[in-house]
Amino acid sequence: MVRMTLPVFLWSLMAPFTVMAFGAEGQAGPPDSRGSTVLEQALIEHACGRMPSASTPGTDQYQACLGTQLVSMRADFGRDLGRLSVPERRTLDSACNNLLTTRGRDEYLGCINLQLVSLRNRRNRTNPAPSPVAALPPASVDARSPILAPPALVESALPPGAWIGAGVFVLFFVGGGVVLALKSRRAAQRRCRVCGADTPEPGNLCQKCRSEAAEAARSAAAERADQKREQELAKRRLIENEEEQRRHTVRQAEEAQQRQEQEETLRVRQREEDERRRQEDDARRQREVDVESAVFDPYAVLGVPQGSSKEDVRAAYDAARLKYSPDQVTHLSPEVQEHFKAKAQAVELAYQKVTE
Repeated sequence: MVRMTLPVFLWSLMAPFTVMAFGAEGQAGPPDSRGSTVLEQALIEHACGRMPSASTPGTDQYQACLGTQLVSMRADFGRDLGRLSVPERRTLDSACNNLLTTRGRDEYLGCINLQLVSLRNRRNRTNPAPSPVAALPPASVDARSPILAPPALVESALPPGAWIGAGVFVLFFVGGGVVLALKSRRAAQRRCRVCGADTPEPGNLCQKCRSEAAEAARSAAAERADQKREQELAKRRLIENEEEQRRHTVRQAEEAQQRQEQEETLRVRQREEDERRRQEDDARRQREVDVESAVFDPYAVLGVPQGSSKEDVRAAYDAARLKYSPDQVTHLSPEVQEHFKAKAQAVELAYQKVTE
């Protein structure tokens, strides 16, 4: 069942009788007999489609409704709403433009019709005298409209009884429309918006869909809680890994520092030991030199008796120098080489003293 807003429904019922009241006075100037524009066609089709008595396209009632709606709209607002002022257009746009994108064309057209009714009421309160509407001659089919132009309205003064009957007729249909609208709203409220099943009490969801929605909400909440716990656990593990890496780096730095200190200590001890050994060797050699100097006998070193001739001394010197030559002990230990070097020096010193 089509849901209708009450003001639009009332206006769609009362519009034909309003036109009849306007026609009783007559209109100054020729009426606009051209076919409906795209905007006018959409508005009058929307208004007539919501009337139970004239909602079937193609019927005589539907065509008559289209004609009266078009005449009424042009009488108040001109062709294609051309008599609307700039403030009135701004008010209409601000109230209805958003509905075209958010709720669709049908809601948009209903909003425009409702705003036009409100604007007509405000004008009538400001100027109680209704504007006369003259009869329209029959017109041909408009190129942009699928319907015929409205038939001519005959200027005549209706008797008072007709007006009373029309008022009773209007009240009857208004009451019926209100009842239908309330039933439609109750029926819509008692249907589930998910599965469309009837609900025993007003609401948007039936018991099954409500249970499924609650279960889905609980599952989503549990899933979010699990995700949060996993995120917290992953964050805690990341912090622990970073802390362990930091401690490992500190330990490596401390061990490297300790190794460096130990190596430095060993190098210092080695240098001290080498220096001590060098000093001991120097002292030992110095003692040997001192001893040798104190008991140094050049003839004994050369191995000749005192008073020997120069030829014998020379021969003994050559033999001793060859005997203690360092070239003969290069393959031996440093101590042996040092001993032969000292002997060679002693031979040289003894020869010098003997030959002085």
